[in-house]
Amino acid sequence: MRRSATLLVVALTALGSRSAYPHPDPVPADPSEAIAAPPPTYKANEVAVVERLGVKVPLDAHFRTAEGKHVTLGEILASAGNTMPTILTFNYSDCPMLCSLQLNGLSAVLPKLAEPTDGVGFRVGAQFRIVTIDLEPTDSPEKAQKMREKYLAKLPAGQRATARAGWTFLVADDPSFDRQSSASRPPSGAATLLRTGDPTGLEIRRVADAVGFTYVYVPERAEWAHPAALIFLSTTGVVTRYVYGIEFATAMMRESLYKAGMAEPATAVGFMNRCYHYDPDASSHARDGVLAMRIGAAGFLVLLVSGLVLLHFLRKHRRLEPSHVEMKS
Repeated sequence: MRRSATLLVVALTALGSRSAYPHPDPVPADPSEAIAAPPPTYKANEVAVVERLGVKVPLDAHFRTAEGKHVTLGEILASAGNTMPTILTFNYSDCPMLCSLQLNGLSAVLPKLAEPTDGVGFRVGAQFRIVTIDLEPTDSPEKAQKMREKYLAKLPAGQRATARAGWTFLVADDPSFDRQSSASRPPSGAATLLRTGDPTGLEIRRVADAVGFTYVYVPERAEWAHPAALIFLSTTGVVTRYVYGIEFATAMMRESLYKAGMAEPATAVGFMNRCYHYDPDASSHARDGVLAMRIGAAGFLVLLVSGLVLLHFLRKHRRLEPSHVEMKS
């Protein structure tokens, strides 16, 4: 009987402006604190974030909003006259753990950002926007809307209306939508690709590839393996900073938004997280490892019992030696 898999969220340090990879080379000073690498057969070993500061997101990438409206990413970023920086995230509604942790952390810091510091507050929908792109290309606008409302409900009631306008959830475009007649028709080189919508999530991947966000589908679990990152964009859609983790300090977020508004690049901060599923029966490597551990444990037990028997025999033999000496005298 197949054992149920254990879901772990692996945290990995993202230092400076270097690219953040799932398993960095440096070895911790204390070996007990080292994070074990996934088994060689794990299909998401390539999941990572390759930082691309200064890169501009593809503004002609097309999606649907949670309301079902057909839009381009550029239209969303220009919705306030290109005056607000943007936090870009990649998530999906059926994510078993990591997406909820990340978006819960983001929702938790939003009210704190709205509180004025030195007379300045950062409210989503007023001073900055959030764009969440759904990784699952089959998700509907209705599903994205439920996902959005779930996190808006965590905000103070007085901030929800503004946040609803400023936090956009995007899903893959409708396969039946013909964009050729749209006023925002894509360049001719992409017309054939985009004409019949985006049934396989090519536009999702195009934006993700542009900002260095890699993810992979794990068919055995019907899930997307992906990292957790907030990607800050300038008012024109240029990447200015990567913030990793599931909890976000208010001061750091304020600084990141300020720098994004100024189109000023900044070094990455936080810990990169990704989903790591490990099923001991999922691969021959794991089964061999479990078998070896069982054999080793059995061997150790045999040696322990043998040692105890030998020790008992030696002690008994020593107690008998004085009586033999007395008989000879």
